[in-house]
Amino acid sequence: MRMTKKWSVPVFLLLAACATPTQQTTGLDRMYVITCGENRTNDVSRWTPGVNVGQPGVFSNHCYLIKHAKGWMLWDTGNPDRLAAMQNGLTNPAGTITAFMRKPLVESLKEIGVTPADIKHLALSHAHGDHSGNANLFTAATIYVQRPEYAAMFGAEPQKFGFIPANFDKLRGNTAMIIDGDYDVFGDGTVTIKAAPGHTPGHQALAVRLPKTGPVLLSGDMVHLQYSWNYRVVPSFNFDVPGSMATIDAMKAYAQQTGAQLWINHDMEQSAKIPKAPAFVQ
Repeated sequence: MRMTKKWSVPVFLLLAACATPTQQTTGLDRMYVITCGENRTNDVSRWTPGVNVGQPGVFSNHCYLIKHAKGWMLWDTGNPDRLAAMQNGLTNPAGTITAFMRKPLVESLKEIGVTPADIKHLALSHAHGDHSGNANLFTAATIYVQRPEYAAMFGAEPQKFGFIPANFDKLRGNTAMIIDGDYDVFGDGTVTIKAAPGHTPGHQALAVRLPKTGPVLLSGDMVHLQYSWNYRVVPSFNFDVPGSMATIDAMKAYAQQTGAQLWINHDMEQSAKIPKAPAFVQ
């Protein structure tokens, strides 16, 4: 009895110590993929130079809501909610694309039980209008942005980069995490902002390690279509075309290293296979 009592505690502690490293307890619970509009074009070749000339196309558009123990995070804010009142959408001045928003983001969040004030962490892949359309709703959030993008957004000439400053001017007073490179948002490796410059000066992607699905890489506009990813194709209107190519190469290496799936924001065919809010992925 004495021997049993003597050794029972150390053995228990040893077993507990052995078990601890295998337990993967993180704060990430789930992610909602919210339909945040769609964009239509009469000529896809603007995004795939030399291919699909004169071919019409429809681009999906999403916002991504992440539930973490340290607070709700929203990645991208989609087309502006005000477009929901425009049955025929809104065509840009160049006539190259028409944007739609069938259901306001506020309504989609409400279906999940979330309000804009509940969002504690906000990051945009970049500041173009189909990603920043509702950014002004989230004045209570900490924003995460690459230094070059922040300078372009709030500098003297945001229009020069294709930005609409009215979409995000209310964020000037937000707490801002100005990033130079990659950043682990919650400190547990589950949600990592990846620097992915080229499309805009400080474009970024998001790596999410979902508890069941595994690692997913959210593209932003690093690439617009699966074709673009497969064949290393970017639009000629990107801020930095060689930089865009280098980003694709770096993200392909990252995906191969981590086994991450690439979820391409604007690829309608891929989008159809991903569950949409109020359903979620884990």
